Amino acid sequence: MAESVQEMLSALAADGLKVMFVAYPDACRACRKLQGRIFGPTEAPPIPVKDCLTPPCRCRYEGYDPRAVVARLLTAGIHAVKEQRVEDAKELLYQVIDLDDRNEKAWLWLSGVVEGIDERILCLENVLAINPHHGLAREGLHHLQAQRRHVGAGQDAAMKVKVAREAIDHLRASQLKMMTLKETPVVPATPPTTKAGTRRADREPITRESVGAKRTPIGFAMAFLYVLLAVSVLILVVAALIAAGTLMR
Repeated sequence: MAESVQEMLSALAADGLKVMFVAYPDACRACRKLQGRIFGPTEAPPIPVKDCLTPPCRCRYEGYDPRAVVARLLTAGIHAVKEQRVEDAKELLYQVIDLDDRNEKAWLWLSGVVEGIDERILCLENVLAINPHHGLAREGLHHLQAQRRHVGAGQDAAMKVKVAREAIDHLRASQLKMMTLKETPVVPATPPTTKAGTRRADREPITRESVGAKRTPIGFAMAFLYVLLAVSVLILVVAALIAAGTLMR
């Protein structure tokens, strides 16, 4: 048996194939540890296996062609995509890529089940790195890149709208604060007295109207600045939305 195993390993090595260890269900523990292991023909442990507890050892090697395994996994992954079994499809296609990272079909089908625009773009970029003339991958990549730009423009516009709303809210709060200050009664200050005990009559008395008159120019200036800021931000938001719509066309 040992001679036949060695002859088979030599023949597989000549064909450039690997071998898979196959153990029977009732094999001993030493043999079961090797079940399904893949070896190069020159690296395969001899049979009977060392420390085998059930002689004569009935374990064997089978030829292992990675290309056939990749083909079976790829076919199963494509069927899973068509049947909308997303998780199964991703698992099978990732196995294909682990065995053959230059399999353009696996990258192409994987682009349809991964989540997120960036992940899909990466898959299609890998397809084009393997085959620069793949028309479907190039068309899909162009569409996804345009979609990503549109999403980015929408996010910028949303941020500008948020800033504009905050500026308007701040303006309203400032106006409310100024109105509250104007409505607050002002206690007139007591004019200082002279040595003779008389009040100075040459100074202008402090009243609520005079205080409001002094504060009014500052209040209107602040209000004008806040309004100008809000209008500028809204103009930027409208421009961003128009630009995003132009890109989508």
